[in-house]
Amino acid sequence: MRHRVERIRWPVAAVVGVLVVGSGTAYAVTRDGSSAHYRTVLATKADVEQVLSTSGTVDAAHRADLGFGTSGTVASVAVAAGDTVRAGQVVARLDATSLTAAVTKAQAAVARALAQLETDRTAQAQAVSDAAATPKPKQTGKPTSPTPSGSTSSASAATLQQLKEQQDAVLQAQSAATAAIAAAKDALSAQTTACADAYQDRAPAGGGDQSAAATSTADTACTAALTEVQARQAAVSAAQDDLQKALDTLAGTLSRALASLSSSSASPNAASRTSAASVRVSTTSSSTSTPSDASNGASSGTVSAARLAADQAGIEKAQADLVDARQQRHQAVLRSTRSGRVVSVPVTAGDRVSAGDVGAVVVGGRAVTVVASVAQDKIDQVSVGEQVRVTTPGQSGAADGTVSAIGLVADSSSGTPSYAVTVTVEDPTISLPAGSQALVGIVVATAKDVVTVPTSAITRRGTQATVRTWDGRTLTRKSVTLGTVGARQVEITAGLAAGDRVVLADIDQPITGAADSVNDRGGFSGPVNFKGVGPGGPPVTFGSPPK
Repeated sequence: MRHRVERIRWPVAAVVGVLVVGSGTAYAVTRDGSSAHYRTVLATKADVEQVLSTSGTVDAAHRADLGFGTSGTVASVAVAAGDTVRAGQVVARLDATSLTAAVTKAQAAVARALAQLETDRTAQAQAVSDAAATPKPKQTGKPTSPTPSGSTSSASAATLQQLKEQQDAVLQAQSAATAAIAAAKDALSAQTTACADAYQDRAPAGGGDQSAAATSTADTACTAALTEVQARQAAVSAAQDDLQKALDTLAGTLSRALASLSSSSASPNAASRTSAASVRVSTTSSSTSTPSDASNGASSGTVSAARLAADQAGIEKAQADLVDARQQRHQAVLRSTRSGRVVSVPVTAGDRVSAGDVGAVVVGGRAVTVVASVAQDKIDQVSVGEQVRVTTPGQSGAADGTVSAIGLVADSSSGTPSYAVTVTVEDPTISLPAGSQALVGIVVATAKDVVTVPTSAITRRGTQATVRTWDGRTLTRKSVTLGTVGARQVEITAGLAAGDRVVLADIDQPITGAADSVNDRGGFSGPVNFKGVGPGGPPVTFGSPPK
């Protein structure tokens, strides 16, 4: 078998980071003489850095009033007036006993939600397994031949595998629908703000060119925001349709299984199996609303398809509550947001304080702060003391900073809950004027000398990740465990070894129906088709390997 290896000449563009690894890595197009056409690269050992990107507002004030993030009793005060402190240094602590208990309670709620989902999945699997193993009723006057036990076992295994895939599809569709609704709320809030600005910025009569330009800019922003709202609403509709289709498919499988068991219930053994399969829904599980159970064809009193979607929604709510509880506990420690001298400490051990009460006042130093926001589903990745790179549009280079504080209460005004994160830059090496906007890159994880592959080699479906490997003749899909996820490379902790050849996205096939996977790789929210990017080259379409 002959292979022809060609180097791909990549266009120089900001979007290249989505699908391309760092410099020095060669990509190849492999052909086996048939219709197979794969771009492959070897898994290699490298360093990976995971960066959480956001933006924020610069504050150059030299005074910092350090306020408590939650209510409680002051357990200890670590500084006194006149002391010199650095950004991130502990100033005071609250008694965290009740806050720790709240975290434990939230962890137990997550465990119960996960256990409920597993119980319901098992009950459904039991019903389908029993249906596959139940002998069909004998037909009068016609002899029947026994079915080989091996055939029955094989059919049962195939049926259970199909059920598992249908269950996974429901859970993934439920999560996608939840995410789509949150994104639509966020877009609607942004549109409200943008269009309010457009109306406020209306140029008065005789306002001149400047006023007209401002009005035009505001109108453009409002129009763009309205378009984004429409796109997000369409995405919600599509996600809900996908969820309903997944529910209908699973409900059909369950209904057929229960019907099969009912038809053979004259047999004592079959009746026993039917009773075991008809598991009542626990009244302690999540009450999150889902499509009607009745519309999914499952028998009353059994674990329905819609119940599985409700279980998944319950898990996501419990996990969000756990994030909130952990954030509350983090706020039991009051840290300085900047370096300088302590000029006031108005609290002592034993004092009762409320959220927002000032625990110390710090002044001085050249440090500036950047207050950014991090979404609720990512805030668990952020910790005080983590390294941060701060940049601004139009300037080269970056200023080094650290996370010095994390907000307590989630802000839901935009529709998507997020937390305020304060970054302190002790010695700015670039211009960071007060009130300006800065781009913030929080280094949330690093991995040294680990097995890595390009991000475009990874396919994600919910919590599962897979890659495709190519040995020159056979294309194989492998499940892998991801570690640190960088912008261009991903750490593989299990499932691959250095030297394995993995398949990248097929440049000849457009991505369709893979918005979530693309978004995981680099922030795009839909199909990507960059036309005319290369110098004199044909249009470039990024896509997935052929199935």
